[in-house]
Amino acid sequence: MSRPSVLAGAHHFVASNNMFNAANIMHINNYGNKTTADGVIPLMPNPSNQFTGRTGVIAELKRHFSNADDSAQKRKFFLLHGMGGIGKTQICLKFVEEMSECFSSVFWIDASSVGTITQALKGICNLPAAQSSGLDGSLESALHWIGSLKENYVMVFDNADVLSPAELEAYLPPGRGGNILITSRNSTMRNLTSPENSLEVTEMEENDAIELLLKASCLNPSSLEFQSEASKIVKELFCLPLAIDQAGAYIASGAATIGDYLAKYSDHRKTLLSHSEFTGASKYNRSGITEEIFSYAALQKDEEISSPVPIASSILDRRLLQLNKTGAWDNFVFREGLRILLSFSLIKKTPADGVYAMHPLVHAWGRDKLTWDERKKCCQMAYVILSCSLRWDGSQPYRFHRVLVTHVRANMEYSRSESNQNIVEYLDDAYAKIGYLLRKQGYAKEAEMLQIKVLDTRNKILGLEHPDVIKAMSNLGSTNRDLGKYKEAENLEIQVLNARNKIHGVEHPDTICAMGSLAATYRKLGKYTEAEKLDVQNSWKVLDARTRILGVEHTDTINAMANLAATYQNLGKYTEAEKLKMKVLNTRHISAEAGSRPNKRKRSTMEEAEAMLKVQREGRSYVVEQTNSPQYFQ
Repeated sequence: MSRPSVLAGAHHFVASNNMFNAANIMHINNYGNKTTADGVIPLMPNPSNQFTGRTGVIAELKRHFSNADDSAQKRKFFLLHGMGGIGKTQICLKFVEEMSECFSSVFWIDASSVGTITQALKGICNLPAAQSSGLDGSLESALHWIGSLKENYVMVFDNADVLSPAELEAYLPPGRGGNILITSRNSTMRNLTSPENSLEVTEMEENDAIELLLKASCLNPSSLEFQSEASKIVKELFCLPLAIDQAGAYIASGAATIGDYLAKYSDHRKTLLSHSEFTGASKYNRSGITEEIFSYAALQKDEEISSPVPIASSILDRRLLQLNKTGAWDNFVFREGLRILLSFSLIKKTPADGVYAMHPLVHAWGRDKLTWDERKKCCQMAYVILSCSLRWDGSQPYRFHRVLVTHVRANMEYSRSESNQNIVEYLDDAYAKIGYLLRKQGYAKEAEMLQIKVLDTRNKILGLEHPDVIKAMSNLGSTNRDLGKYKEAENLEIQVLNARNKIHGVEHPDTICAMGSLAATYRKLGKYTEAEKLDVQNSWKVLDARTRILGVEHTDTINAMANLAATYQNLGKYTEAEKLKMKVLNTRHISAEAGSRPNKRKRSTMEEAEAMLKVQREGRSYVVEQTNSPQYFQ
């Protein structure tokens, strides 16, 4: 069946918001401007006059779509995916403009919903070329007509964010010809195009972002002063094109200068980021959100307490923290929730397994959309989850604590900054655990604030002699020592030692630990006599207890003996030190001979002990530091 060659001259057919246009754009200078014989004004959006950069992405699109073989045409697909506001639509428009002579027709479809796609396809039936082919006005007839075209058309499905790949596939024209270009926040659209025929659009390069901002601001791009100010702004906006374009328009309007924009942005961020496109995610995040945090929190058991102290574990929302029948972490519901967030590019999965990311601007946008009460509730629940993921038993890896402390500090900072008040209520176990985490990760000053609150609250509710009050006193004492507040640490640690001695007795591990902490503070104060006295008492008690309980050849007993020898040596009591070191050495030999093959660590320890004795006999100082770790001489 012959048809009029209405597509000659590279007519672009545009379907957008139920308005359909035929625009002759064989020459770029006519693009988007010419009125057709029917008097229809083309509405396909033009590339922005400020369009900057993206050369690599456009080059990839050209490479992909220019390899078509007209003699054996096979449909080509490509997906551009990424967060909202990242510039996917503008990239496609620029690509179509630069490739206008390669495509006979361009069908631009607003794919933001089923309704917009349906209206667009039905509207195509009103085009003169379609009407001459006898279309009945249905979307099915429009698709069949497009699919029957022999020319090398391209069909752009823009903003296909809500539909699933299967839902969008129903609106693809039949046949094997033509080209399909999709833009979406949903990376799973790769199921239609294949992973190798997709590309994530990320933030702009900083130099391109600066150029875009100055263009949008109508400022001289060669001015070094403007470039310097622009650099500050694009960094604050994480080189996100939509945010930069809005900033430029705001500056160009005269509402702000390029020099004071950041101050206005800080005060009015919610308004300036009010655009609906600020939804999505990117790999440029400040910190990874790990599944480990949630799995640890799910396994948290309510603290056993004997008094009405408010605790975080009692208010933990477990709807996404499911356990299976055996009591282990069940991530099915959790990952279903992640799947939805990933499908809308609200978060991004990083290359590391179980680690997810959110773009800082998207985070700020989402937070600003909440009411104050909603923000307070979310901030509190995040704090509870973070604290419940912590363990006291030392079983968690150091890397986990390094990741966790970043989230904890960000949560605390936001809580304090919100309306100049702390919106996280006091929760005893959360304050205690997070205070301990902060101190261990080197944030002693921040830890001190929490630990003072814990001590004061527990003292009021539980009384001074309660074991939990003594624990709080001990933790604060250690933090004070880290901060150089040695007198404050000494006062607290004396109280702790006296209380534990009274409650547990002199040989209890907690009493011995308290003695060691106080001795460390004495040394910082220059009270060496008091420190050495405690060191000797401490070492003898540990050695005696371990000998009686574990036996003389046990590793922990030998460790205690080595520590006491080190204490004697530091005191200048070389004879006593040598006797104990000989015992350590002999016991090591006996222990090694008892086994079939002494391990490397045992041989190393014996060699160290022999070397130390040799140095000591030669009259040279050999100072070692006491330790409770298996590595006896450090």
